[in-house]
Amino acid sequence: MYTKILSVITFLFLSFFLKAAERETSKLNDFVESYVNNGEFNGTVLISIQNKILLKKGYGYANAEWSIPNTVNTKFRIASTTKPFTAALILKLVEQDKIDLNLFITDYLPDYRSDTGRKVTIAQLLNHTSGIPNIFSHPDFKKIEANNPYDLDEYIAKFCSGDLKFEPGSQFSYSNAGYSILGKIIEKVTGLNYAEAMQVYIFEPLNMQNSGDSYSSSITPQIATGYSKTLSGLKRAQNIDMTVTYAAGSIYSTVEDLYQFINAFYANKVFNEAIRKKALSPSSHHNYGYGWLVTTLSEDKFGKTLTQIHHPGMMPGFNGDLIHIIEDDITIIIQNNTGGAPLRAMTEGILNIIYNRPASLPQPPLEQKIYSRLQVGGIKAAIKFYQELEARNESFSERQLNYFGYKLMEVKQFDAAVEFFKLNAKKFPESSNAFDSLGEAYLANKNLEEALISYKKSLLINENNTNAIDAIAKIRKLL
Repeated sequence: MYTKILSVITFLFLSFFLKAAERETSKLNDFVESYVNNGEFNGTVLISIQNKILLKKGYGYANAEWSIPNTVNTKFRIASTTKPFTAALILKLVEQDKIDLNLFITDYLPDYRSDTGRKVTIAQLLNHTSGIPNIFSHPDFKKIEANNPYDLDEYIAKFCSGDLKFEPGSQFSYSNAGYSILGKIIEKVTGLNYAEAMQVYIFEPLNMQNSGDSYSSSITPQIATGYSKTLSGLKRAQNIDMTVTYAAGSIYSTVEDLYQFINAFYANKVFNEAIRKKALSPSSHHNYGYGWLVTTLSEDKFGKTLTQIHHPGMMPGFNGDLIHIIEDDITIIIQNNTGGAPLRAMTEGILNIIYNRPASLPQPPLEQKIYSRLQVGGIKAAIKFYQELEARNESFSERQLNYFGYKLMEVKQFDAAVEFFKLNAKKFPESSNAFDSLGEAYLANKNLEEALISYKKSLLINENNTNAIDAIAKIRKLL
């Protein structure tokens, strides 16, 4: 009799739990769908609590031209979410006594620039306190972004060996260059190239069968195409040469493989617990550990203080995040292939649903509302609508209004772009950038006289604006 009663109680409990989980899954799916319907998300999501998956689903298209849907098996370029993997491989080699975190770059790369390389430790590369400038700050970076003509040694010598911005260990400054150097150290220590080493030390042991390095010359099945959003729809994203992103951002993966990784990380299957704790110990200068951001989430928002570890990634055509809440064993993985999903808002909404708190649904983007008015009523209607929004304190900041002007230029709405840049310059008359952008719009609209006036105003505000100097010289030759 007792056994029967116990069986009934167990059955009722499991039924209640499953129904609760189904309700949670439905709420989470509806929430993600609201971002899909709002044109702000296109990708794949995985959400789990205490190792039980509540939601694992693809949304929208992996390839829009062929209407190929995103699924849980779709592979995404994970951009800077590569960094936890590069850090994990370095720390695996530390566990095997092949790397010492306290040794210097030149101890592993003797050909590296000695005056700086003998001052920067492996630990400082991992937590971005090296002082080595980011690759993007190099004046020649744009020239090679889509087509890198250098081999790895030449690339590191040219783009990852700049003068130090500060004394190593004294400040934080995020640096892809530092992680590229870590990739080269991995190659030197293992005798394998970065992609091979990642397979041998991380992907194969963790059974991550759908992950790899994007700069492989072989074709990758089921990989998502990257798009960027314009006011009039999607377009193919700018190409980025994956040998440029290298160990700082070249991995592709699926939400399931990323889930495998975070579970293995916390089960101490990547390396031992002592090293895991070290990886999650930020420096005194920032909340960045070894490959992970470690953030405390407010008790006011979720009813308790939570520790979140994560690493977002963003590159043309892709953005995403790998998130784990330590206290309650919650994992949220978001991968998007239209470039700019609002990850922070999505994550906060998902956590609100999990903690049974109100979750705000997305509103139509302001720029899309204004563009719709432009399409229906023309420039005057769009300007009037924007001024109404401004009266309700719903308008753009200077930067946002400037960005909107460029979005208009992107879809060949040059007259409208001029008018919105004019609004920005009127609202922010001390902004050199506002007049510079207005000059660019006039130039695109072939109004050389007004372009010249705008560039001159920009230069009066900032005499070091080289873009205005160059544009003025170009215009004078044409007049």
